[in-house]
Amino acid sequence: MQYAVCLIFDLIELQDDFLVYFMGIAHDELDKTPNEISVEKLQSLLDLALRSTAAAADPLHEDVTCSVDTGSLLKRLSILKDLQTGGETVAEPDVVEEPLITGMETFSVNYKVQWALSLVISRKALTKYQLIFRFLFHCKHVHMQLCAAWQLHQGARARDMHGTAISSSSILCMNMLKFINSLLHYLTFEVLEPNWHAMHNKLENAKSIDEVIQYHYFFMEKCLKECSLLSPILLKKFEKLKLVCLQYASATQWLMRSIEAPDSNNSFDDSHSSSLENLKVLKLRKSSKKPNSPTDESTVIECVLKFETEFSSELENLSPILSSRAQAEPYLTHLAQLILGVGMDHRM
Repeated sequence: MQYAVCLIFDLIELQDDFLVYFMGIAHDELDKTPNEISVEKLQSLLDLALRSTAAAADPLHEDVTCSVDTGSLLKRLSILKDLQTGGETVAEPDVVEEPLITGMETFSVNYKVQWALSLVISRKALTKYQLIFRFLFHCKHVHMQLCAAWQLHQGARARDMHGTAISSSSILCMNMLKFINSLLHYLTFEVLEPNWHAMHNKLENAKSIDEVIQYHYFFMEKCLKECSLLSPILLKKFEKLKLVCLQYASATQWLMRSIEAPDSNNSFDDSHSSSLENLKVLKLRKSSKKPNSPTDESTVIECVLKFETEFSSELENLSPILSSRAQAEPYLTHLAQLILGVGMDHRM
């Protein structure tokens, strides 16, 4: 029981180095839509990551498998009728409004539960673990993409490119990183870690299988609730903010090339052509049409400002919701302070 729960907890918390390694080698496959992904290829890459890192020392690592859902996290949550959502209505997502999702949003891990461990870690419990994993995995993906964008800005600064466009974009990137770091810190160190230790201590003194089941169930419900997975309103806001961050990170390489060679006819692939056509509606992650390349720094600044406006607007929309919830649910207080403190410290 202890080995299995520890392994699953490490998986959802994304602490093991093998998951970072896996995200790197599986990036191209995970960047496809769920219907295009080869689960067999993903499994082979996951096995490689498990064998090539410290996770190989875990006696149960061979029981870890991967899975790819076909719908978004919000859609998945909407069909789980047994989850308590605090009175909120979980409406079926509008297919037209739902962004074009990739494996980064839908990838999860599974675990082959043997008897009699299945008495505690049921199929329903595994589903709940997967929901938490998917949320954290995608947050980590957003974080990595923003870090890559930040590195591009630092490279530009290293080449003595200190123009207004670079400064404006750097400030926006910094604030987006503050947001995603705050969210990850809260989820990892203020929800999962303390709840895990509380459950672990109780399991050490459990006197019956019924107590084990009860402690584990309480742990899962508390994590789901405090991760905001039982609050569709909050989750939708977080998902929209992450989408803006991803669109900005995707466009950064194009923006940097535009600044470096403003007079050239920049061409770029579809993965970097998103965002600019969809800054206002934020519906599709990719676009069949490519926007015109900017010809001067002022045009690049205008593009960055559109991202800044969208990001600031989403933060402002989140503010009253998160503040109100924090009054009724104290565990959200620090999250509210972290995220609402992000703001835009330096207007462009």
